[in-house]
Amino acid sequence: MSSAACAREQPGTGPKALRDWRSPGGAQSKDGVVKCHPSVGSSYHAPLGLYFSRDAYWERLYLDQPAGTPLLYVQALRDTPDEVPSYHLGQHLYGAYRTRLHENDWIRIQEDTGLLYLNQSLDHSTWEKLSIRNGGFPLLTVFLQIFLSSLPVRESECQWPTCARVYFSFINASFPPCSSLTARELCFPETGLSFRIRENRPSGTFHQFRLLPVQFLCPNISVAYRLLEGENLPFQCTPDSMEVSTRWSLDREQQEKYELVAECMVHTGSREEKVMAPFPVTVYDEDDSPPTFPAGVDAASAVVEFKRKEGTVLATLRVFDADVVPASASGELVRRYTSLLLTGDPWAQQTFRVEHSPNETLAQTNNSFVRATLHDYKLVLNRTLPISESRVLQLAVLVNDSDFQGPGSGVVILHFNVSVLPVSLHLPSSYSFSMSRRAHRYAQIGKVCVEHCQEFSGIQVQYKLQASSANCSALGVVTSVEDTSGLLYVNDTEALRQPECAELQYTVVAADRHTRRQAQALLIVAVQGMYVAEEVGCPLSCAVSKRRSECEECGGLGSPTGRCEWRQGDGKGITRNFSTCSPSIRTCPDGHCDAVEIRDINICPQDCLRGSIVGGHEPGERRGIKAGYGICNCFPEEKKCFCEPEDRQGPLCDELCRTVIAAAVLFSFIVSILLSTFCIHRYHKHAHKPPIASAEMTFCRPAQAFPVSYSSSGARRPSLDSMENQVSVDTFKIPEDPKWEFPRKNLVLGKTLGEGEFGKVVKATAFRLKGRAGYTTVAVKMLKENASPSELRDLLSEFNLLKQVNHPHVIKLYGACSQDGPLLLIVEYAKYGSLRSFLRDSRKVGPSYVGSGGSRNSSSLDHPDERALTMGDLISFAWQISRGMQYLAEMKLVHRDLAARNILVAEGRKMKISDFGLSRDVYEEDSYVKRSKGRIPVKWMAIESLFDHIYTTQSDVWSFGVLLWEIVTLGGNPYPGIPPERLFNLLKTGHRMERPDNCSEEMYSLMLQCWKQEPDKRPVFADISKDLEKMMVKSRDYLDLAASTPSDSLLYDDGLSEEETPLVDCNQAPLPRTLPSTWIENKLYGMSDPNWPGESPVPLTPSAVTNTGFPRYANDSVYANWMVSPSAAKLMDTFDS
Repeated sequence: MSSAACAREQPGTGPKALRDWRSPGGAQSKDGVVKCHPSVGSSYHAPLGLYFSRDAYWERLYLDQPAGTPLLYVQALRDTPDEVPSYHLGQHLYGAYRTRLHENDWIRIQEDTGLLYLNQSLDHSTWEKLSIRNGGFPLLTVFLQIFLSSLPVRESECQWPTCARVYFSFINASFPPCSSLTARELCFPETGLSFRIRENRPSGTFHQFRLLPVQFLCPNISVAYRLLEGENLPFQCTPDSMEVSTRWSLDREQQEKYELVAECMVHTGSREEKVMAPFPVTVYDEDDSPPTFPAGVDAASAVVEFKRKEGTVLATLRVFDADVVPASASGELVRRYTSLLLTGDPWAQQTFRVEHSPNETLAQTNNSFVRATLHDYKLVLNRTLPISESRVLQLAVLVNDSDFQGPGSGVVILHFNVSVLPVSLHLPSSYSFSMSRRAHRYAQIGKVCVEHCQEFSGIQVQYKLQASSANCSALGVVTSVEDTSGLLYVNDTEALRQPECAELQYTVVAADRHTRRQAQALLIVAVQGMYVAEEVGCPLSCAVSKRRSECEECGGLGSPTGRCEWRQGDGKGITRNFSTCSPSIRTCPDGHCDAVEIRDINICPQDCLRGSIVGGHEPGERRGIKAGYGICNCFPEEKKCFCEPEDRQGPLCDELCRTVIAAAVLFSFIVSILLSTFCIHRYHKHAHKPPIASAEMTFCRPAQAFPVSYSSSGARRPSLDSMENQVSVDTFKIPEDPKWEFPRKNLVLGKTLGEGEFGKVVKATAFRLKGRAGYTTVAVKMLKENASPSELRDLLSEFNLLKQVNHPHVIKLYGACSQDGPLLLIVEYAKYGSLRSFLRDSRKVGPSYVGSGGSRNSSSLDHPDERALTMGDLISFAWQISRGMQYLAEMKLVHRDLAARNILVAEGRKMKISDFGLSRDVYEEDSYVKRSKGRIPVKWMAIESLFDHIYTTQSDVWSFGVLLWEIVTLGGNPYPGIPPERLFNLLKTGHRMERPDNCSEEMYSLMLQCWKQEPDKRPVFADISKDLEKMMVKSRDYLDLAASTPSDSLLYDDGLSEEETPLVDCNQAPLPRTLPSTWIENKLYGMSDPNWPGESPVPLTPSAVTNTGFPRYANDSVYANWMVSPSAAKLMDTFDS
């Protein structure tokens, strides 16, 4: 590796520009303060070809920094050698969210050299005044604008390349001692370096290495730079000036990116230290390559026959351009190419059009890959052609690269040879079908189809039936939109019941809708069997039945045999082959709602339902169930379907098997009675009696003391004020599951942990739970007295769901009490309640838990769960939850309500995912928006869930991003001060939350990835877990909660205005490449350019961190969905006692 080196600068010496700091374009006062003629707001004329090599520059500003301090150089590159740059500053300073703070009284620039310097010192009172104008936020960063323009421009029109922004990081402290600065702080800016240079331009200087304030205030420290590069690269670092320039003009088609490295050598007395930094340069493209044909192909053939619909693509030709098509602000490629159909035939002009779509590709040059463009030109039907149309013609298309600057021509000609063929309608001579006399209405008998009808597109064929006998007309026909066939179905069951209608004869007529051309065929349908009256009490729809025995006993709409058919699934998770009851498994369900099924929702709701689907499933594209878990049954009138695990308690063997078993049982009957009597005697003699309940338990209600009484026979006696609801709930018979059933008498209910409108959770003790000796503390979920069958069905759904899951980070089901009383779900007890309350309580942990050196006192060692949280703990919480969600995703289960309030914290700080969408009515007002009878968690929901009601694993990933934000902010309320009604539009327009204090760039980058607008661009939980594992390895420092947490009065303040809400527009924010993107640019100032990589991040300074606090939060009430905070639980304990 060779190097282009800059000479070392000795203390007190330097290039002419550095020596002239004392007189930058003006006179020098006695105290050394520079006085010059300001360029603020002046009108001037500069060459249009001048441009900046960067769109943003960065420097630090300290309090009481002396006036006259040089800050940095900005450089403009030229289009022609004779251009002379002139630099002009904007009139105002801007703060966060582009807030105009004040007229620029502090910064000046030399118009001829581009040197920015401090015109007057910035004191603490000025800093406080500017902070007040910054919306009350501490003033961390300000920016001003530098223009290169031939005409006066407005500050709002600042755009690269003729305008750049200079950002200053305000440090609320004096300039540090020179000896305390690290070598990197002495050598390189905090944001990193990256540049963009246009190709085919004269060489010029584009960067000056020195950090001028450091050199000015620390004259005894010398630095030397050199640029490490390969052989024959077009960059050099000149002596003395330490400026980097190009040696010759660049060609992007030869090499687009140069990954260089800058090396800095620092000399302080006898000490010498070397640091390095990336120095990437990207070449900006211009249109200097002509269009060509790949492999020389400039002609294509197009045949129009069966596909005659408007929009049909007939043929495609490609044009290659070595240049890159520039991107627009929306990210779409700008179509600078123009195309023209060269024909004078009016028919051809009306019938065909040419569509152009440029696509970026990679081309190899000089052993490297550079971006290029492939232009697709498609010949498309501009209108639907009738089947009688027939002709042959040749079409030429002129393609012009309108921005091509030569040499050569930017025009090429495409040739399309087009043949339009006529289409004739033909039917077979006859069709023959058979059907059952017991067929129900809408039963499908078969289909008729003209030749090649499956290939038709844009050809509209209508089918009709002409019956030979009016008394035996039982069938109808409807045209299928998908394949242009005719579906035969029963439309009159009364005719089928007549014995004389043993054979039905029809004439099938197929006619083209536009030309009226026809084809005919004979249709003969044999009616077989005897009519048998329908069973009494059978439902109208087969899909209602959930068991095979119930399904095959009845018929329903669409049943060809008069009986419903059971489709047995494969039982492999969420699958398209799920178990269900169907009128005919040949047509339903098949993932498609055909022309017959759409006539009545009761025929096949599995394919046609537009409503809610409960349980594990994958929805269809527009309606129905694409895939389901276990057995899926539907209630069309309620517009609901349920997919639940199959009941495996069917017969295990056939009749012969049962006979053999019965004989064996009979043979051993007497021996069994003797052994049973002996065992029972032994059990009662040695069994441990339940210990006497403690004082706390004696005041608890037994399980039978639920707020609804029962008679001695076990029948429920509802209260008068809820009679209607209670009766309907009682009629819901719950089948017993021996594996999970727990004796109600062994369960003692304790205090209420949390409750909502229809349900609640209580703390309880279970005796001999799962074979354990003694009592076990558990949590019990139950319904309230006013619950309806819908809430009971939801609780049952959660019961069935929890049976399937078994993971360390998912709440564990112990059992249930489902017989002789209300349904009680017994789950594991989480000692510390919800994660949100746990995080908020952790703010109260004082500095006594964590010393300055990170040592822990004896209390922390004796009670590890009570020690202060570290950043590693927070990352561990997120990792545990991601592992649990990864498991649920692999189980094809969608949570739909992932939030900190639904994560429980068990002993040992173990995270437990809970509450799988059971209760929608018990959350805080600020978290949920009322929709009819339920609430939805707006601030945690993905965009597609809010606007299209689509819930997938990727929508859970969005919610996980919000959960990460809650964890990092120690239980903060997302989007503080933003009403849910306004949040809809903000999210749709690309706004996201700002990076919280103490949040690493890696963690915030992960949040932004989770909040991608397109679901398929979000990471999956497996990748999220891996990223969090890497963060845990890097995390070492403790989080001092006492220093960064506001007072309790601020924790629960709802007073944040909408203007104070930290929202970020991240639609254009690029994800990290070699270096992370500049988050200040992307989030606060919208600086990202789609063509160029972002700048490096700006870390918060120590002074900035210590002077900022967590945001204020709203609605810090009882944490949601069944649980309350530990403080509230202690208060309830007091009342119980």
